[in-house]
Amino acid sequence: MSRAKPPAYEELPQEIPVDEEKVPGYNSKYSYPANPGDILENRYQLDVKVGWGSSSTVWLAHDIRRRGWLRPRRYVALKICNCDTPEEDMTHELDLNIQLSSAAHDHRGRGVLATAIEGYKVESPRGDLHLVLVFEPLREPLWLLRRRITHQDCTTHESLPFIKAHIRILLEGLDYMHSQGHVIHTDLKLDNIMVAFEDHATIDGFLQGQTRHPMARKHVGDRVVYRCHNDFGPIHKGLGKMISQITDFGLAQPGSRAEPLIHPIQPNEFRAPEVLLGIGWSYSADMWNFGAMKIWELLAADMIALIGDIPPSIIERERQMRHWRWSPPAVNPDGKLCDNVAEFYGCPFLAQDGGFECSLATTATDMVD
Repeated sequence: MSRAKPPAYEELPQEIPVDEEKVPGYNSKYSYPANPGDILENRYQLDVKVGWGSSSTVWLAHDIRRRGWLRPRRYVALKICNCDTPEEDMTHELDLNIQLSSAAHDHRGRGVLATAIEGYKVESPRGDLHLVLVFEPLREPLWLLRRRITHQDCTTHESLPFIKAHIRILLEGLDYMHSQGHVIHTDLKLDNIMVAFEDHATIDGFLQGQTRHPMARKHVGDRVVYRCHNDFGPIHKGLGKMISQITDFGLAQPGSRAEPLIHPIQPNEFRAPEVLLGIGWSYSADMWNFGAMKIWELLAADMIALIGDIPPSIIERERQMRHWRWSPPAVNPDGKLCDNVAEFYGCPFLAQDGGFECSLATTATDMVD
């Protein structure tokens, strides 16, 4: 009797970068060489690569300790960090996850934060240590769900209550993060707002599809690079169970620090005024960030028409803090090493009379483009 051939996978061209290979400065020796079927910590078996970032990959896995007909398979998402991540940064992310998960459990916003269930380190075949964070698996970004339920990506009368409900849920999560966890996210963007799975069967069906159509990949020497596969298919039912989740606290900062927070944060298109002006930022930067996710396509002039002129107190703070310097310096988008906000963003944006310098209009146009 001949054995059935394993399902064929697509072999990708070696010369075309795949996923994490596109990250500037990527070096394969720092990435954990994960493969489907690998078992980490004698507990979690890797199934499919579902995400990647500048310093990690994310894999859907299942808990091999949960076996038996009467015990449904338990799925998790494993964030496997690169080994060149500084120890201080790894400890920082893990500590903030613990801080957020251990605050007031009776707050309604607690369940809106996708914090790590646990964290540990694994050793690669090269002997390098990699931090692994374990999360509940999430389905897809909120922007993709919105696209599914709206008409041509425009909110309709029928979808408006659903969108408003998710905004309220996210505000509850931000309130918990700020008032109970005392953490500033600093990196709120549409890709970091995910939604939960509608039911367990969605993951089961997704993995069954993987047995027929495995991840595309390419072989480079003794390593394999897999193309991320995270399309879990259409939603058939259970839309009300798909609760929004705030994810990725890798760049989050404790809000209780005594010294002013002035270093650059946030995606370009969502950056708060106090960050751009270098006057010190706090929890309010997240709130601007959250609101800007809905109106970032508006130009600066339109924003002023909506919310009014810059308050005199902000203008005064900007002038008082022009002498502050960052330690350590930061590299701006042009590759220049900068130790102050003026160099990093091309400030000052404010003229002596409190109006805008021309450089702000240029920056705003660049941000919209």
